[in-house]
Amino acid sequence: MKTLDDVFTLFTEERRRFTLYYLKNADGAVSVEELAANLYEWEENGTRETIPDGELREMILTLEHNHLPKIEEATHVEYDRTNEQVRITGLSTEADILLSVTEALEHPAKSSDFIASRFG
Repeated sequence: MKTLDDVFTLFTEERRRFTLYYLKNADGAVSVEELAANLYEWEENGTRETIPDGELREMILTLEHNHLPKIEEATHVEYDRTNEQVRITGLSTEADILLSVTEALEHPAKSSDFIASRFG
């Protein structure tokens, strides 16, 4: 991460923030499909069972072609395109602090429920 402007640019899109929240709390690498399904649940208040196939595929495509490359470029996120796995390897101090604050502010109730249901 080069500047604070880079950090703020990274955080301008909700889906990128949600991706970072999920990756920060995950134990190791996750598949892009798992990431997309969890983001759908979080964004739409749905469940994996209610995700229309077309919407899941669209979310995977936007992650692969838009959000993951930008996150990978700006932070210490590794995106293995061959195996469709993504993991966070670290964040700059600025990004880590901002991520913690935005997660607490953006989804105080949903965040803890979401994370507890996935990692608790």
